[in-house]
Amino acid sequence: MEEKEKEKVKIGMLLVETYLAESPNKGTGVFSKNFIAKGTVIWRFVEDFDIKVHQSKYDLLTEVQKKFVDKYFWREDEYLYSSCDHSEFQNHSTSPNSIQHGQEEMIAARDIYPDEEILVDYGTFDDDYDIYKDTLI
Repeated sequence: MEEKEKEKVKIGMLLVETYLAESPNKGTGVFSKNFIAKGTVIWRFVEDFDIKVHQSKYDLLTEVQKKFVDKYFWREDEYLYSSCDHSEFQNHSTSPNSIQHGQEEMIAARDIYPDEEILVDYGTFDDDYDIYKDTLI
């Protein structure tokens, strides 16, 4: 494996330790195991681990598959994205404690404490947010 490829694999997807638990009124959520300081990169897109699919492939799916993609993927420009780790369960908030930083990273917007749910604002990165925003709790 080339040195550049080793580095890419080493950086991970979620870069902080998390666990899944019940989130009040939201189902399953992602919670921090440890203290996370404001500005810490907590998630980074990693090619070959996270999923990036061109929108044109969506039309090839069955209705059952489209329902899954509609629920668990987000869209940016012409691509659909999904994660393969706990970040898939991050819930929406209009007052999130993590925010998008550049195209492929999320950072802690403020200090996040152990056992605190890690929340994101879907409207800051999902181009389809306006379609479903009224269904969110």
